[in-house]
Amino acid sequence: MTLPAEVSDDPPQAAAANGASSDNDSSSAPASSAKLSRKLSISEMASASSTRRIVTPKWLSCWLEFPFRIKNNQTGEYVEEATAHAMDYSARGPINQCGGFVGSAMIRLAAAKAMKAGTPTIYGMKPSSVLTVASLIVNISAGVTMPFVGALVDHTDHRKIMGTVSAFIMTVAVAVQIAISEDTWLAVWIFEIIGGYFLIMHQVCTMAYLPDLTHESAEMGHYTARFMMDQYLVQACFTLVIILVSTYWDYKDDGVIASTIAAARLSAGIATGIGFVLFTYAWTFLFRKRPKLRSIPEGSNIFTTGFRQIAITTKHVFSKYRALRWFMMALLFSPEAGAGVVLSISVTFLTFYVRMTVTEIATVSIIMLFCNVPGALISRFMCRKINPLNSFRCAVMINAMVNALIAGTVSGPEKKNLVYPYAAMAGVAFGWMFPSQRTLTVAIIPKGQETEMMGLVSFFGQILGWLPALIFTIMNENGVDMRWSLSIVGYFLATSCCLTFFCGSYEDAVQLVAHTSDAYLKEYSRNSGVDNFFDEEQIKDGNDDSDGSGTNTPSIEGKEDGVVEMA
Repeated sequence: MTLPAEVSDDPPQAAAANGASSDNDSSSAPASSAKLSRKLSISEMASASSTRRIVTPKWLSCWLEFPFRIKNNQTGEYVEEATAHAMDYSARGPINQCGGFVGSAMIRLAAAKAMKAGTPTIYGMKPSSVLTVASLIVNISAGVTMPFVGALVDHTDHRKIMGTVSAFIMTVAVAVQIAISEDTWLAVWIFEIIGGYFLIMHQVCTMAYLPDLTHESAEMGHYTARFMMDQYLVQACFTLVIILVSTYWDYKDDGVIASTIAAARLSAGIATGIGFVLFTYAWTFLFRKRPKLRSIPEGSNIFTTGFRQIAITTKHVFSKYRALRWFMMALLFSPEAGAGVVLSISVTFLTFYVRMTVTEIATVSIIMLFCNVPGALISRFMCRKINPLNSFRCAVMINAMVNALIAGTVSGPEKKNLVYPYAAMAGVAFGWMFPSQRTLTVAIIPKGQETEMMGLVSFFGQILGWLPALIFTIMNENGVDMRWSLSIVGYFLATSCCLTFFCGSYEDAVQLVAHTSDAYLKEYSRNSGVDNFFDEEQIKDGNDDSDGSGTNTPSIEGKEDGVVEMA
C-alpha cells in the first residue's frame, strides 16, 4: 500500500490551518508527550494511510473546515474525522429543526382541509395526530431494519457509501418539502417519513465512526460535547433567521396558514442548502473508508448472516456485558429514538393546545437551542467529574421533571408565557443528555463491531421509541386532555433513568471491554494492510521520528518519486 510523501509530515488538518502546531519547541513538548503516551486511534490511522486520491482544495478547506475543526484535548492536534463529525452534526441540526416548521404547516393544512370537508378527521385520523402517526411509521420501520443495516455495513466495506447515500436521500427528502402547499401536504408528509427513516440510518452510520476517534474517555467526552455544541449553534442561527423572516410575514398579516407555509418553505430551502454543502464536503473529503470487519460465512448470504449475527450479538451482550445490557434496556424508554417523536408531540401540543403561532414556536425552539450549548458544556464537565453514566442519569431525570412541570402548569393558551422558561430548562437538559449518552455508548460497547453494535443500540431505542407517539395518538383520538398525553414522555424518561441503576459500576463496564479495543486495532491494521506501519513500539519509542510539532511520524521506507511504501 502506498502513501503520498507528504503524509509523513504534519497532518493535513494542521497544514490547512496554516501551521496549527506551534513552532516553539517548549510549547509543543506537552502535546508530543501526550501523543507518545497514547495509541493512535483508528481515525488517525485511516487518515494517515489514506491515498489522498481526492484532495481538498486548499482555499476551500481554509474557510469551510475552519469553524468545525476541533483540537484533541490531550494532544492539541486536529483529526480529520472529528472535523467531519462536526460538519455532519451541523448539517443535521437545520434538517431536524426544519421538521418543526414543516410539521406545523402540515397539521394546519390538514386541519384546514378537514374543516373544508366538514369532518373532524382527515384520512381517518384527527389533524392533530398527523405528525405522531408519521413518527410511528418512521420508528417502527427503523426498529425493524436498523440492525440489518448495521450488520450489512460490518460485513462489507461500504460504511462510507452507506453514510453518503443516506445523507443524500435525507437531503433530497427535505428539498421536496419546499413544495408544501394545500394540494401537496400529503406528498410532503410522505417525504417527511422517508427523510426521517434515512436520518436514523445515517445516525447509525456516523455513530459507527464515533468510537474510532479515540480510545480515551476524556477525549471522547470533549469531542461529543463539541459536536453537539456545533449542531446547536448552527441550528439556533438557522432558527433565528426563520424567526426574523416569519416576524415580517406576520406583520404583513397574510394569515396564519400563509405565513406558516412560507416559513416551512424557507426552512426547507435553507436546510437543503446547508445539508448539501456540509454533507458533501464531510463525506467526500474527510470521512475515510473502512475495511469490512468480518466475512460472510460460507453457505450464507448477507440477509441471513445479518439477522443471525444480530441474534448472536444480542445473546452475547446480554450474557457478558451487564452495563450494556441494562443501558440498552434504558434506551427502550429514552427519547433518543426519537427525538423525532418528542418533536412531533411538542409541535402538536404547542400548535393545538397552547395555540402558538409559527413564530412563537420558533422562539421556543431558539431558546431551547441556545440553552443546549451550556447543557453540552455541563455534559463535558460532568462526564469527567462523575463519569458518563451518572451524567446521563442526571440529565434524563431533569428532562422528566421539566416535562412534568409543563404538563402540570401549562393549562391552556393563557399560560403560554410559562413555556419560554420551561424551554430554557429543557434546552439545558437535552444539551446535557445527548453528549453524555454518546460518550457512555462508545465507552461500554465492545470494539470491532461498532456499526453492528450501533445498529443494535438503535434497535433497542426504536423497539419502544414509537410507543409515546402511539399512546399520545390514541389519547388524542379519544379526546383526552392533551396535557395528560404530553406527560407520557415524562413517565418514559423516569423509567429510563431507573433502569440505568442496574448497570453497575461504570469503571467495571469500561474495563470489561478494554481488551476488545486492542483486538480491534490489530484487526483494522490487518484488514487495511497497515499491520506493521502502526506498530505500538514505534509509537512509544519514536522520539527520533517526531518533527517537534506534536506529531509523531511513523517510520516509512522506500521513498521514490514522491510515493512511499508502508514499512
